[in-house]
Amino acid sequence: MSSSITASDDGSYVDVFVPIAFKRFGGRKVIVAPDGQPVLPDRSKAADTTLTKALARACRWQKLLDDGAYASLAEIAEKERINRSYLSRTIRLSLLAPDIVEAILNGTQPATLRLADLEAPFAIDWHEQRAAFGFIAKHGPSDGRDG
Repeated sequence: MSSSITASDDGSYVDVFVPIAFKRFGGRKVIVAPDGQPVLPDRSKAADTTLTKALARACRWQKLLDDGAYASLAEIAEKERINRSYLSRTIRLSLLAPDIVEAILNGTQPATLRLADLEAPFAIDWHEQRAAFGFIAKHGPSDGRDG
């Protein structure tokens, strides 16, 4: 489908058709062009609350493990009455590259990045994470975990 412009016979109005779609990303509706790209890629600087909450949960659960409050994910799930599968998917966010976490907290992550993308299995290597999630690598191989 392509865009089109038509004018009325008397010139009193113009119809403009632009093929777009509305999709949900992180609880927000985003306008998406036919090629799948966000129409307004420089979205508001407001942080995505869905991603932010998931990051906070992941960090909290990882800290509970690190501090020895719980011995396993199964124990956290049982004690906090959380679905074990959800906990396992979410705690992986504690492995994200620091600049990806910072971008999410600042609201500057790619507009198409969704929690579902982060809950799927992803590489531990930070360079591979940046590539997979649409971030431009800001660091070279010396940032600690890139290879």
